[in-house]
Parts: sequence; C-alpha cells; structure tokens
Amino acid sequence: MSLTLTYFNFDGSRGLECRLALTVAGVPFVDERLTRDQWGERKPTAPFGGLPVLRDGDRALAQSNAILGWVGRTHGLYPTDPWVAAEHDAVMQSVEDLRYKLPSPTSDDEKKTAREAFAAGWLTQWANYVDGRISGPFLEGAALQVADLKLYVILRSFKRAAYDHIPATFFDAWPKITAHYAAVEAHPAVAAYLASR
Repeated sequence: MSLTLTYFNFDGSRGLECRLALTVAGVPFVDERLTRDQWGERKPTAPFGGLPVLRDGDRALAQSNAILGWVGRTHGLYPTDPWVAAEHDAVMQSVEDLRYKLPSPTSDDEKKTAREAFAAGWLTQWANYVDGRISGPFLEGAALQVADLKLYVILRSFKRAAYDHIPATFFDAWPKITAHYAAVEAHPAVAAYLASR
C-alpha cells in the first residue's frame, strides 16, 4: 500500500485531521502539500472538486469524513458498535456544519455582530451537546479515535484565535471539551507530529 494524502500547504482544517489520523494509525503516507497555483491546475480533475484527497495507486478517496472513516475502520480507530459508530459520524458531520455555519461577512462590524450572535446561539448549543457526549478523556473513554481528531482540529482553530470576535477562551466554559482537547494534544503520536511541524 502506497498512500498519498493531498491537501494545501498548511497545518489545519481537514488536511490536519487526515494527517493526524494516518499518523496515529502508524500508516506511512506521502504528505503532498499544494500551493494555491498547483491546486488551480489540479482542481478540475479532483473528486468533487475539493481537498483533501487520499490516493492508493489508481484509487482516490475524497471528503475528509470519508477518509477518516476509512482510516478509522481499517486501523482500529473507529467504534465497532454500529450505533456508537453512527454517533461518531454525527459528531464529525457536526464539525463540518460548524465550518459552514460560521458567519463570514465582509464588513468587520457585520462580522462582529454575526459572530457574537453565532457564539451565543448555535455554537453554545453545539458545545453543550459535544460536552455531554464526551465520556472522557476521549469521546468513548480511553481510546483515541478518528472523531476525536476531527473534534480536536476544529477546537484547535478556536483556541488559536483563528476566528475574529470569538475569543480563544470560548470553550473554557465546558470542562469535558477542555479535557478532551488536552488529552488529544498530549497523545504521543499527536504531540510528536505537532512538534515535528
């Protein structure tokens, strides 16, 4: 098996989730990082016109949740109980929902108003649900799984103040989310990967 993961040349978002999943699984892979110009040339032939893409020879798999699901099921980082697996799928999809729902108006005044309302409303409701879903330290107890990595990466963006008008401390109000974030970041494979970058 010779895997290549293709994403943009930065450590965040959907690319980081997949890079971490492959790393935690101990799967060797080529980490292909594209510039915007390179992506412009490749986009017309990319599955669904987006990244990341995981290639295994002539086969290509797109969509981060599909890639995470494949890595998880193939390498023991996914629940074996169908109901629990579906719950993990729901958490991963909710992260995608968060990314799409985050308001991004052009004007800073509009952005401030929209993001403060988003944080007080939808994002607070999301955090309440996720915090209640975490068994501790990970979603399902002691075993790190791919849904934990997806959750960690979106939380990392907030904690690094990537989104104007939502404070880096926003998720500090949820103790299980805070503990989950720390546990994923302290996982030896995750910590080693991040230190190497």
